[in-house]
Formats: sequence, structure tokens, C-alpha cells
Amino acid sequence: MDTRNGEILHREEWNGDLVEVIENGDNRSLFFASCFLQSRISLVCPASLQLSYTRYMLLGLPALQSIGSILIIGVGAGSLVHFCHHHFPESDIEAVDNSPHVIDLARGYFRLPENDRVHVHCSDGLAYLERQAGRRRFDLILVDAFDHRGMAETIYSRGFFEHCMHALAPDGMISCNLWSGEKKRLDDIRDGISACFEGQIFLSVPNRGNVVILAFRQPVPWHRFTLSKKKWQDLEERFDLDFRKMLKVVRRDSRNLLQRYFPFFR
Repeated sequence: MDTRNGEILHREEWNGDLVEVIENGDNRSLFFASCFLQSRISLVCPASLQLSYTRYMLLGLPALQSIGSILIIGVGAGSLVHFCHHHFPESDIEAVDNSPHVIDLARGYFRLPENDRVHVHCSDGLAYLERQAGRRRFDLILVDAFDHRGMAETIYSRGFFEHCMHALAPDGMISCNLWSGEKKRLDDIRDGISACFEGQIFLSVPNRGNVVILAFRQPVPWHRFTLSKKKWQDLEERFDLDFRKMLKVVRRDSRNLLQRYFPFFR
């Protein structure tokens, strides 16, 4: 993505990689290598998710009965932290990122919230889960661990998902942002998630290369997505998310998957 139309607030190289913070009107963005948009927030409303894949990562919120504890692996500019901090004022949020530079930028340029409810850890996500093994359960785990090279190497492995499964509350959900351009690894990730979680929703984010996977320890609670028009409107207004539009994408992707494996499906 072209960054020349915005004002460059910060630019430096880390280990030979260019990192920039660009401001364009109300939006402030974090870029890697000038063209890889890593994260973006609205300065007027930081809790409003600006990138479509982050909105799709929250598609499963109606399936959760309560959200008291949240784990976010991959801080970036902090858009998911802002969203959860605003919409779940009673929750405890643990945010993990392995880059001290990214955390410093999130604090300095993106108003990363930190208080008695939001705790930021500079750590590899897998190492963090290993240290937390058996200590607590999370109702919601959000995984968005990327750099300009793609999906973080130590994340999205079979061992990582096994730790996530044990750290997830029985009725909780894990949501992962993946990159479809790494097909072999994407297939391995899907196999790993399927082996660890009984319920999964796979969907491709429209007009982007992102794939989002939602996973549950139990079968997908589809009945919780059966709501009246009024309840959908209330939820969509509360979270500023178009749940019904996103569910249409889920139905489309499910139909395409069936047609791929069962050519005579109609």
C-alpha cells in the first residue's frame, strides 16, 4: 500500500527492515517495508476497527455467553486491544507481542491502553502460553502475529494450538488471522486447528488475502447465531460490526468448500 499520501510520523530500520508510522486524516497506520499495512486505528474513535480482517476476527462474539478474560497475541498498533478495552469494561486483557519496538510504537503513537485491566507482555506468544500452562483460562483468544515476512514462525504451530486449547475456557473461542499466500503452511495450520478444536469456522476475508479461523473446544454453537432482527440490530450497533453481512461470507465459503470436496453438491 502506498504511504506517500500521508504524513510520516516515524521511520526507522530494525534489523534491516523499514518500519513506518503514517498519519492520513483521522487514521494512523503502522507499515512494514513501506507497503505492508500491519495495523491502523482511528484517532477519533480508537475502538472502531478500521481493517476488515480485524472485524471478521470478531464475527464469533454472538457465540460467547460471557467474556471475562481475553488474551491477544500480536499487539501491532493495538486496534484489537482498543476494541476489547472499550467493549468489555469488566474483562481482564493480556496482550502479548515479541517485539519491544512494536510495543513502544503502540504506546507512543497509537495510545495503547494500559491499566489495571490491560497488561502488556513482551514475549513470544508460545513461550507466554507455556509459562501460563494450567494457571488460567481465557474466554477469548485473538491471534494476529505477523511481520512483513508473514505469519510469525513460532505461532500457528500444532504445539501452539494445543496450548491455546488448554488455555481456552470450555465455552470460549479462539480467532486467528492467517495469510492465504502461504498455502502449504495454511493447510498445515488448518489441520492443526482441526486436531485440537472440535468446532471450526473457516472464512476468506473479501478483497483481501487474509483467512480467519474461529475455533471452539465444543461444536460450533450455531444456535446462538439464530437471533431476531432486533437483536442483530442491537448487537451490530453495540459493536459497530456487520455480523449478518459477515455470516453471508461464512455461508458462501462453506458452500464453496463443500463443492470442492463434493462436486455434485448443489
